[in-house]
Amino acid sequence: MRSKMAEEAHDIAASAVQTHEPFVRALARKYAPAPGLADDIVQQVFAEFLAKRTEWDFDSDLRPLFHTMTRHVAQRCWREHVRQMPSERRQLADHIQRLAESRETPVYGEDEKAALRQCLEKLPEKSRRLVEGHYQLGVSSADIASGMNLSADAVRQALCRLRGSLRKCMEATLSPNAAKEGRYV
Repeated sequence: MRSKMAEEAHDIAASAVQTHEPFVRALARKYAPAPGLADDIVQQVFAEFLAKRTEWDFDSDLRPLFHTMTRHVAQRCWREHVRQMPSERRQLADHIQRLAESRETPVYGEDEKAALRQCLEKLPEKSRRLVEGHYQLGVSSADIASGMNLSADAVRQALCRLRGSLRKCMEATLSPNAAKEGRYV
């Protein structure tokens, strides 16, 4: 039977995976050696992340960690993919990879950024301040908790719920049928 702390660590890690999945997927598409391999890269990144979940600091921004992990997994995938190619194709593939790595691709498009801003504006003031303090100002959950007379776990739980609400709002806002159906959350 798993201990309560192990279950909480698992839940926090699973929440981090769910929260950062679009970010990792966008990076995988950028770094993937072939279009069909992006999903494999995403799965491998999260498998490695979950295998080492006790090593990560969930109070810090995980995007740099996921960015590095995605790049390394994609590079491993690239090496495996290139080994199977004939020499001429291998040289061409290496050239294409160098070009792709030098090109800066925005992880989030303007539509996603506008949708996030719109969804943030719809949050209650206290919730919006919580999200902005943690993600824009980099204030830790523990520091937020002490300022609000809450536990750090309560702040993390609130942030998790808010991320879920923002995700649903963004999905509804970005959905091609959202405008027709009037589904703006």
